[in-house]
Amino acid sequence: MGAYKMDFDRGVFECELVRHHGDTLAAGQWLDHCRWEDAMVPYAVWRGPWSVKRGAYRNQPLGGPHDADARLLLERLAATVPAPPW
Repeated sequence: MGAYKMDFDRGVFECELVRHHGDTLAAGQWLDHCRWEDAMVPYAVWRGPWSVKRGAYRNQPLGGPHDADARLLLERLAATVPAPPW
């Protein structure tokens, strides 16, 4: 699953699974089998700048509501990819 701020997205997804199915254990087990990819860190590295205080690149807000962050990230990344030569 792709996410932007993975811990938050996973928590929201888990709450929705529990709400829909009514089973906390099953929701947790299902989510444990998912492979999660957090785009926030690679995007922070790509955009910069470095935070001396944190000892890491600064997280970059995308400027939209959280549920739209992943879509905004993909749009921004796609805009930087050159068009194929054909």
